[in-house]
Amino acid sequence: MAIAQRYEAILDSAADVFGRRGYHPATIREIARAAGLSLAGLYHYVGGKEEVLFLVLDRTLDALITALDRALRAAPEPEAKLRALVQTHLEFTFRHPQAMKVVNRDWEQVAGPRRAEIALKRQAYLTRGLAVLRALDPHARAGDELLSAITLLVGMLNGIARPPFVRSADDAQGLAHQVGALFLHGFLERPGGAAHAAALHGGDHAR
Repeated sequence: MAIAQRYEAILDSAADVFGRRGYHPATIREIARAAGLSLAGLYHYVGGKEEVLFLVLDRTLDALITALDRALRAAPEPEAKLRALVQTHLEFTFRHPQAMKVVNRDWEQVAGPRRAEIALKRQAYLTRGLAVLRALDPHARAGDELLSAITLLVGMLNGIARPPFVRSADDAQGLAHQVGALFLHGFLERPGGAAHAAALHGGDHAR
């Protein structure tokens, strides 16, 4: 197996083990076994458990940011960009549930400069979300308020990017429209605002 393919197999196995077991309970021996390697064979590629965790985090965040950038470039206007963000996050988390669990739960187990590098990539992802919300915001909200909003949105997406909410890419697309509408217009107001609601009620009276 080519070295690049071997690394991919190791990181896939490590993401699965860390995701299921958690960083501290997981052992480097379990990762080696899952990757089809001896312990000595695994150490030929990586220096230890924390390095493997860093590589899993780094690869996952790079892939997530790349997917989001591609989706945002294809979205023509601000509301479409919000739906693109939501759909990308749902699809990616559905397809890589264990890796995303590691990103959300275990990233602080990395120490020193590696931890700072992962923190920067997590922040880079949120910064893209902030830009999407800022382009939509008609009230010139403060940065802290927008940060709270994007953090709440991402947290919600992490919670629903799994069965029974998402069982396929088609589910993710449909759910993206629902979440986008709720996030943009609120729970008590229908998409389109007061005018839309008035039109609906007017139609009811006419009938």
